[in-house]
Amino acid sequence: MGASTTARVPRPSVIVVGAGVIGCAIAYELALHADVLVLERSVPGAEASSVAAGILAPRIEHAQGPLLDLGLRSLALHARWSEALAARDLATGHHVCGALQLALDEDPTERTGDGAEALGGDALRMLEPNLGPSVRSGWLFRDQAQIEPPRLLRAMALAAETDGARFRSGVQVQALHYEGERCCGVRELDGTLVKADVVVLAAGSWTAQIPGLPASARPLVRPVRGQLVHLDARRPPVRHVLFGNGGYVVPRRDGRVIIGATMEEAGFDKTVTLGGAHDVTSRALALVPSLADAELVSHAVSFRPGSADDLPLIGPMTPGLLLATGHFRNGILLAPVTAEMIADQILERDPRHDGAPFSPRRNSLDAGSDRSTHERS
Repeated sequence: MGASTTARVPRPSVIVVGAGVIGCAIAYELALHADVLVLERSVPGAEASSVAAGILAPRIEHAQGPLLDLGLRSLALHARWSEALAARDLATGHHVCGALQLALDEDPTERTGDGAEALGGDALRMLEPNLGPSVRSGWLFRDQAQIEPPRLLRAMALAAETDGARFRSGVQVQALHYEGERCCGVRELDGTLVKADVVVLAAGSWTAQIPGLPASARPLVRPVRGQLVHLDARRPPVRHVLFGNGGYVVPRRDGRVIIGATMEEAGFDKTVTLGGAHDVTSRALALVPSLADAELVSHAVSFRPGSADDLPLIGPMTPGLLLATGHFRNGILLAPVTAEMIADQILERDPRHDGAPFSPRRNSLDAGSDRSTHERS
């Protein structure tokens, strides 16, 4: 028999700038289908991704709209990805624990049709005996989950590397490189030019500071400071993820607890503050007073990448340049679905999700018109 005449589609080369949870997820999704190079200025997960609480609760975070649909799809993907990673002996800490949205002294807002089970104070305390006396009612969401971000990051990065992706740490991007109208690489701080068919910016709160990004896009991502407190309660004080009183409580099964979080427009100021710690702890203690006896392990801070409308920026910005940023409070939750959306674009597959509400160009009439800071050739 003669050799097959079927044309082989070349694998695209992709540079991903940023090795947080979004960048690692994209590398994991693409590694078997493209030549992927991930560039990180520090080490993978050094910023917001490793500090995050790992809440997977789209029904509480988003009552309705396209972000809820996207979050529910990503919630299901987390379960699938964690199962696939576990088959490779890579644990993520994924756990379907359910979530409670709690109302204190204020009258609760009615919720219908979103999977919520309304519960009074007595019923809540049958589930969680350690709830504080000011908790008067709430809603139970049985299918919501949690994950441990540092374990998820490590698992995705290791799996992506095994599948062929390359990671380089300590690399600072000096400029995006354009040839004509198309972005086709990056120049590193030492002058090294690295070329690729596609560049994906997944640098979180720092995305807008990368030279060469169209000027009209730079204001669309800003850092929102979040302060969290890590506790050790020796044994879990509650079983569900709790939301209420403007804060949250995330119990790990080994007794660790994460409480948070502030939302501060403080620029890139990474100071941990007494006021932030007080705000976080006082909100959590109103929900679970027994946390007062837990050991205070650490007080952490990170920057959430917020967009102008607090919706993520996912998809093409200019030819050859895609954004995957602006996830605000939902970077961990939306990582798998973001990776699918980016992969569909790069591999020219039929899109599995409606990307229009999250297009980076939605707030710009002509995002590609101003490239005064691009490196051109």
